[in-house]
Amino acid sequence: MNISMTHLPILLVAVPILMSALMIFLRSNANVQKWLNVSVSFAMMLISIILLLQVWNGGIQVYEVGEWGKYGIVLVADLLSSGMVVLSSLVSFLALLYSLDYIEGKSLNSTYHSLFNLLVAGLNGTFLTGDIFNMFVFFEILLLSSCGLVIANEKGGVTKSSDKMEATFKYLILNMIGSIVMLIAVASLYATVGTLNMADLSVKISAMTAAGTLPWHTYAIALLFIVVFGNKAAIFPMHYWLPDVHPTAPSPISAMLSGVMIKVGAYGILRVFFLIFRDALFLLQPTIILLALVTIIIGAVSAVGQNDVKRLLAYSSVSQIGYIFLGIGIGSVYALTAALVYLVNHAIAKSMLFLTSGGIIHHAGTRDMRQMGGMNKTTPIMSVAFLIGAMSIAGLPPMGGFIAKFILFDAGLRAEYYIPVAIALFFAVFTLFYMFRAWLLMFWGETRDVEEYGEYSSHKPSLMIALPIVSLAALAFIFGVYAEPLIALAQAIAEQLIDPQPYIDAVMTRVVR
Repeated sequence: MNISMTHLPILLVAVPILMSALMIFLRSNANVQKWLNVSVSFAMMLISIILLLQVWNGGIQVYEVGEWGKYGIVLVADLLSSGMVVLSSLVSFLALLYSLDYIEGKSLNSTYHSLFNLLVAGLNGTFLTGDIFNMFVFFEILLLSSCGLVIANEKGGVTKSSDKMEATFKYLILNMIGSIVMLIAVASLYATVGTLNMADLSVKISAMTAAGTLPWHTYAIALLFIVVFGNKAAIFPMHYWLPDVHPTAPSPISAMLSGVMIKVGAYGILRVFFLIFRDALFLLQPTIILLALVTIIIGAVSAVGQNDVKRLLAYSSVSQIGYIFLGIGIGSVYALTAALVYLVNHAIAKSMLFLTSGGIIHHAGTRDMRQMGGMNKTTPIMSVAFLIGAMSIAGLPPMGGFIAKFILFDAGLRAEYYIPVAIALFFAVFTLFYMFRAWLLMFWGETRDVEEYGEYSSHKPSLMIALPIVSLAALAFIFGVYAEPLIALAQAIAEQLIDPQPYIDAVMTRVVR
């Protein structure tokens, strides 16, 4: 294998970290700074695609940082981790491109660029790490960088600084509590098993289970990880931070948070439980399904009553993550395939909706949909983009969201989970209602009262605003009419999750000495 190809996993983590530092030194030259950042982000997206193709064709890639064996930093690229890196690289590139014309000049400097790169490094590191402690470290990088980005100023922003600070403080406190819980869980796991490498943990916990020597508190540790990942994913009852943070964050950061960041929680469940806590997962499946259904219900019901477009999209994200967890809870290969297809389609559609909402808010000068109306005449691109996103989230053909919902419900029926499927299907109707209510309020009907609310801004979406939105809209459509490659990839990932032995063998052969 070419030596350059063997270093792809570390490049996806190290380059964003180095770029984060470089952005600070380039603060005096804004043009060089922003275009270098965009160019490197595009390169990272290409590298992530190459890595996925390499894993698809050549098998799991294991990269050791140093020669510390199972005690060192190990990056593992299987289909799940490399696929998630492609998704995060795509959304981050488009969000960064959008940021160039959206974030106010003073904030679009070394701080914003630096923190954005740290966020990307944290995401890629979380997906690629092969040990549980470094997952904790990357979670902390994600938390700190995202807090800084949430309070960045938007061009034409309508959010008060005090509201931004309050939402960020809530986000920070709740996630710091999650960090403490995760640190306790990781420390307890190490004290119990004596290793932090996830493949080694899998082997040792399986051996202890077979020998009947696995301590009972290992299942309590598994519950702690449910809390940690549930908090990251914003599932009930740990969803309270999300509806406040999304509306106050700049729209490209909202796209990152909803498109990728909350998927970190779903990834954590898939990676840690299907690899390490397989027996505990079997016991916890009813709990995961119950939490998923309550999350679907609360998110959908809360979204129906919202007039703030970004708060509506935030509650929608809460509801939609419940569908992903429903597939994880059912746990069959077909259900996991559905959950993964759903994850990708939601990431694309919701990222597009948040980016679109940014343009809408800039044009209208408000997030209140009741103070809009008739914008189909002034911003037709935004109208079409929001409609495509709404159709995908609502699960209407020919968008990718339809395929995702169809195979999820089919998987549930095949596994004889009739009541959960019926509940999920019923509240999918709520999604249809609140998404199309939002579209009609903003883009149709009478143009708003000029005397009361003022004229719409004459600012038209620039190329940097329109290109990411159009690109995501195209993907939402493509994954609806030509879903076979995505489904094939998702099924291959699901099969690896159900049978993690190839992952274990790849890591144990390479690093456990």
